[in-house]
Amino acid sequence: MNKRRKMIYGGVTVMLSAAILTAGCSTKPAEKSDQIGTTQPVETAQISQNSIAKSLESQAKQLKTLDPKQPLDDLKPLKDMIGNANYVGLGEATHGSSEIFMMKHRIVKYLVTELGFTNFGIEEDWGNGLKLNEYIQTGKGDPREFLKLLYPTDEIVAMVEWMREYNSDPVNKKKIQFVGLDLKMLDQSVFDKVINYVKEHHPELLPEVEQSYKELSSVAGNLQEYMKQTTEVKEKHMANAQKVVKLLEDKTKSNKETDSHELTWVKGTATVIENFTKMVIPADYPSLVKLHDQYLAEHAIWAQEKLGGKTMVWGHNIHIAKGVITEKMYPKVAGEFLKERVGNQYVAIGSTTTEGKFTAFISLSENKIGADTIQMNKNSSNHMFGQVHYDQFLLDLRKLNGAAQQWVKEKQPFLDGGAQIIPNTPQYDDDVSLQEQFDIMVHIQKTTPSHIKCNR
Repeated sequence: MNKRRKMIYGGVTVMLSAAILTAGCSTKPAEKSDQIGTTQPVETAQISQNSIAKSLESQAKQLKTLDPKQPLDDLKPLKDMIGNANYVGLGEATHGSSEIFMMKHRIVKYLVTELGFTNFGIEEDWGNGLKLNEYIQTGKGDPREFLKLLYPTDEIVAMVEWMREYNSDPVNKKKIQFVGLDLKMLDQSVFDKVINYVKEHHPELLPEVEQSYKELSSVAGNLQEYMKQTTEVKEKHMANAQKVVKLLEDKTKSNKETDSHELTWVKGTATVIENFTKMVIPADYPSLVKLHDQYLAEHAIWAQEKLGGKTMVWGHNIHIAKGVITEKMYPKVAGEFLKERVGNQYVAIGSTTTEGKFTAFISLSENKIGADTIQMNKNSSNHMFGQVHYDQFLLDLRKLNGAAQQWVKEKQPFLDGGAQIIPNTPQYDDDVSLQEQFDIMVHIQKTTPSHIKCNR
């Protein structure tokens, strides 16, 4: 798989596409490929394609609608599929498929209203998460302005607005908490979250906290520039961030202070700042992206442990998978870290499609957005799902039998829609076993681009 294409996802790799260069990642121009749709067939022990499709269809759970405003009865099979898990990964084949976003909105509503999930973590920066959390608690601000890259879509804004409506209803005692899991950058509001709390509650610590964050806050908003700093300077920033975490911890312990909801968020924010400074210390790409996904997972675990309830983890299929789909670009992913930490308490739901188009960047530097067409690969799992005669369906990959059971174990091409359009480059990862990477699959036969304004 062409390295440049694999570098262009949402999350950290969009923001790091230039910064990663300093960490040793190649940026050769995309080459033309004659591999699209011609991957060598996988072995299926002579099982016919028709029998696999029939086996899948007989065990799939048909979903009636994509509309989040419609009843959720067709999602009831998820209750048994998820069981008592405290963490659910919500994957997406692209960062720009309207129908996938709509279906994920429906699943979020079901997880909240029927299964008690109240922490919503998304592949979005921590600072934007703070603003979005304030919005769903108070109604302050415009959620579209707090969603970045390919996420400020009509579909996702509608979901955030539903969260606000849910939280504003006094009948719902346990409120949804919105968490930005990502570390693409830290804007000034992140540092202010800590500084303002210290100013009000522990003013004696203010000079040291402000001094510790002064230089760091001036550079953390531009990751590409931050990566150009020397290791010595980056280590100084890390030591200063660690100092603030310790100051807060020591002060609250000495005062025998029980963490309020506000202090929980402040301490969490100080730790996120520390994690950012740790993430960008390595000079090699694999170590950097491992830390990136490790912290995605740790921030999700923080939400569950500190805020209570159960936690949803929304991101690209690559990040929420239980293992590595593309080793060269993501040698270890958030879903794998979660699986190691919490075992069967984590359930990974992938979502994918067979045909259509999706929103992606035409140019990252100019922030131009367009639509890319999903390529056909007749040997892919996506193509096989397309043989099922349902417009959309759920499939529990752990509980299949017959031809479908063997088929989901096989390694085969799997759609992986990036966040930038690079012509003549395959959109599929080879050798992906669905059962190894996901517990549940949501498939939507045809998808269209998400609704987002171009040239934002």
